[in-house]
Amino acid sequence: MKNLKFLLFIYVLACFAACAPEYDTDDTGIKVTPPSINTLSKTDWKLTKPTAGEDPLVFRLSWTKARYNYDNGNYIYTDDTSYEVQVDLTENNFTKAQTMLTTKEVYTDFFTVKLKSILDEVTGEETATPQNISIRIKATSSKGESFSEPLNLTLTSYYTIDPVAKNVYIIGDMNGWDNTSKNYIMFRNSNNYQDGVYTYTGYFPSATYFKFCSEEFLGSYDHMYCAGNGGVLEQGDLGAFYVTAGYHTITINTQDMTWEITDAGITNPTVYNQMGPIGGFCNWDNEPMMTQSAFDPHQWRINYDFTSSTACKFRGNHDWANNWGGNDTEIPYGKAIFDGPGATIQNAGNYNIYYNDLTGHYAIVKQ
Repeated sequence: MKNLKFLLFIYVLACFAACAPEYDTDDTGIKVTPPSINTLSKTDWKLTKPTAGEDPLVFRLSWTKARYNYDNGNYIYTDDTSYEVQVDLTENNFTKAQTMLTTKEVYTDFFTVKLKSILDEVTGEETATPQNISIRIKATSSKGESFSEPLNLTLTSYYTIDPVAKNVYIIGDMNGWDNTSKNYIMFRNSNNYQDGVYTYTGYFPSATYFKFCSEEFLGSYDHMYCAGNGGVLEQGDLGAFYVTAGYHTITINTQDMTWEITDAGITNPTVYNQMGPIGGFCNWDNEPMMTQSAFDPHQWRINYDFTSSTACKFRGNHDWANNWGGNDTEIPYGKAIFDGPGATIQNAGNYNIYYNDLTGHYAIVKQ
């Protein structure tokens, strides 16, 4: 009977030992093993602009739990641990980190729209160029906090709207105030759609009044850019700009809403009898002839159908001694230099082409 009682005691003791926790609940000497981010299938990701109402999954990020260790070798996981997913440009070293989310889970899904929003925040602007970013996990509990080692990725985002500068046209005495006219375009030094600077240098044979109109508002006077006092650019059906006879440079900035008119300082420029776009599309010869403005002989335009990708530059008087071209990527706007290579028109289609032989500015605008 005694042996039976002894065996029963041993059995109960063994059961108690099996049910006992594997860690010491004494918090002295605690150390943290931070979470560790699991490797993704790749490190270079490109976001594609989703269609309306969609938000595609980019990737699922997962990590290990934060572990709290004791000097005696035991450890625990706590129920109150939360995980904060932080994102920053790698070069910032998390000094400007943005929080993606905070969760009790050990994973999260990165969807396109949210990821783009975070990238816009850390870069400070919309961009479609590759950015080096770092992601880390901050674990927080009653027993302390810790950070994972960063996961480094290259991420390419997209523009919410297509990064194309608006076309702005001159409406005024030179075209009989036809508010649908595309005969006179404002040129640009940049194709960055966030750059609001437009410029036009031309000859005005007499005192001239005019305004400017973005292409989307052609056909109305209600949204034209007008001359406010003190160089302030106003929008509406308001006051017109005015220049005296001569050569003038007009500059407007649709971002800063400013304008300026200066004397162009041009005397006795060459007046060409012919001007045409030239490139592979016409076998670099027999270029189609542009129409010379009756108002300003230095302004040229043509509407042309291109059937394939081609370089395009300009030649005056059918003579290679008078040829100008922009760089390959300077399209739709550019400023041609003598014997430059010419901008590359990538897509077939119908284009309005403008050239200013006073400054070399051109515009090649797909219709």
